[in-house]
Amino acid sequence: MKVTKSLFSTLFLLVVGLFLSGCGQTVEVPPAHIGKLSTGSGLQEGIIQPSKIRLDAEIGKYQSLILAEASDHSFKESMLTFMPKDKLNLTVEVRGTLAVSPNEANIEKVFARLAPSKTDNSRVSRIDMDDIYKVYGEPLIREVSRTVVTKYTIDEVMQNRDAISAELEKVLSASLKDTPLTLRRVGLADIQPPTVIIDAQETAKKREIEIQKAEAEKQIKLHEAEAALEVAIKQQQVDLKEAETQVLVEKKLAEGVNQAFIAQRGLKILEAMATSPNKVFFMPQEALANPTLVLGSMNNAFSDGGALNRSRADASKGTNATNVAAATNTK
Repeated sequence: MKVTKSLFSTLFLLVVGLFLSGCGQTVEVPPAHIGKLSTGSGLQEGIIQPSKIRLDAEIGKYQSLILAEASDHSFKESMLTFMPKDKLNLTVEVRGTLAVSPNEANIEKVFARLAPSKTDNSRVSRIDMDDIYKVYGEPLIREVSRTVVTKYTIDEVMQNRDAISAELEKVLSASLKDTPLTLRRVGLADIQPPTVIIDAQETAKKREIEIQKAEAEKQIKLHEAEAALEVAIKQQQVDLKEAETQVLVEKKLAEGVNQAFIAQRGLKILEAMATSPNKVFFMPQEALANPTLVLGSMNNAFSDGGALNRSRADASKGTNATNVAAATNTK
């Protein structure tokens, strides 16, 4: 019996020693995490930054470590939002980055209100960033985004994306001020207007292209008409100048032709007739004495009783017309 009690005491001391040695294990708060010690009486004060710590092995002060992920967290929220001013639905995608707040009072809310998950180590549990985001980030981001976007029309949102993104960042930062999260950046990443607006924009673009095409064709026709008008004006000027020149020639001829000029022109005609091969010419006999009688066109030019008419009248008085044949063969 005494041996049995001694053996029992030895085993008891051995078990207690093993238990106590296990309670004093070293654990780590890794980078991008923060920690909080928990005991049977509740959470201890203070936030533990990345480091290694030894858990208290004292009986009655059993400690465990709660880790909370503190790395930057990117998010993407796609929302179908009703736009009151257009009475249409607009799909808006908001993207950004969040981080754990540097304010310890806000961080305490994570450990106080979120239940940690178990890990491989029975004395260590953890809270993921996704869990923090779902509780403190997602509802605010969706609510604030809708509030900001719905103040505008769909066209204004599409044309002023940068300005609205800046406004959204300002409002959302203020809304997250008392939460465990802080905003790094946020913006409108994608905007998908309803089909009716896309169709209307495509129709307007087609109409704009057609108008531009019609305007271009009109300009071409105007240039062609202007060119034709310019040619017609130039031709008119040429015709007028030719007519004026003819009038001046006739005037000069009427004023300056005398008997000597007529005789000289007659001789030139006779010279041309004399050098013409194989031809027969018929003329009044009087033309031999007065060659100017063959100048019919000149006679018409001086129909007002000039020197040419008087010369023909004098030559024809008391004479009989005689046909004279003149032949020249130069073969």
